[in-house]
Order: sequence, then C-alpha cells, then structure tokens
Amino acid sequence: MSGWGEYGAAWACFLGAHMIPALPGPRGWLIGRLGRRGYLAAFSLLSIGLLYWLILAAGRAPHVPLWDQPGWSRWLVNVAMPAAVLVAALARGMSGLVAAFALWAGAHLVANGDLSHAILFGGMLAFALSGLLRSGLPKAFRVTWRRLVLAVLAWAALLHLHPLVIGVSPLPA
Repeated sequence: MSGWGEYGAAWACFLGAHMIPALPGPRGWLIGRLGRRGYLAAFSLLSIGLLYWLILAAGRAPHVPLWDQPGWSRWLVNVAMPAAVLVAALARGMSGLVAAFALWAGAHLVANGDLSHAILFGGMLAFALSGLLRSGLPKAFRVTWRRLVLAVLAWAALLHLHPLVIGVSPLPA
C-alpha cells in the first residue's frame, strides 16, 4: 500500500488509537490489564509510532502543491519548536502536551505548502485545539533545572535528528 491509500490508513489508525481508548469501556479494561503506568507507557509508544507512520505516509503521498513555502516559514518553525518543547516539559498535566502539539502543528502548517502536509498539520492542529477546548490552556508549570535541561536536550535532539528521521532539514537554507 502506498500513496493516498497508505496515508488514509495511517490517519484511520492514528485517530482510532486516540478515540477508542477515550471510551470508558476500552480504557478501563486496558488500565485494569496493564495498570495505569503500563497503559500510559503503551499508549505513548503506540501514539509516537503511529504519528511517525502518519508523517512518513504524508511524505509518500502524491505531491499536490497548494502554496509556495516562504523563506521565513522555516524560521517560524525554528522559533515555535523550542517554545512547544518548553511548554510540554514544564506544564502540569496533559494540557501542556496538547498546547505543544498545537504550536507544532500550526507552525508546520505554514511551512509545508502541499496537500498531504496541509491535511496532516491542519488535522493535527484541529485535533490539538479540540483537546485544548476540553482541557483548557496549561494552568500550572513545574520549572526546575532538570526539566529545563531535559527540554533543551529534547529540542536539540528533534532539531538534529529531523533530517535523519523525517528526511528534511528544519534549518533555513
């Protein structure tokens, strides 16, 4: 499977993996079997794997240009990403992670001007914003040296591994 078919399948799996556990029955059953930490670990690994597949599938879908990618758009992403990582690392609760995904998706939406990536980042932005409507913006932050160092290391890893893992350098030309 390739092209739009793979992309559609990746979206279906990603959305299914996030909607099915949101139902009280499956989530309770999974937590009962795996424990709360086991469930969160399994759900996190599954989510990361499916997100990675979705990103790769977007890149393999037929290229349909929608808008030119302005030169400043990579700068936007390179300013937004450290902020997103900081919010995710310092905020208490899931609202920080959801806000970070909204920043990530919004910045990448501007910087990627083809149909498959507009669907990817526009869809992720809508998904994140709906989560923020339910949970609200982060209300409390845990600012510690350890969290700050982890945030900087996570951002540096994302920046330097992006060409290897995603196939495109995030740095402006």
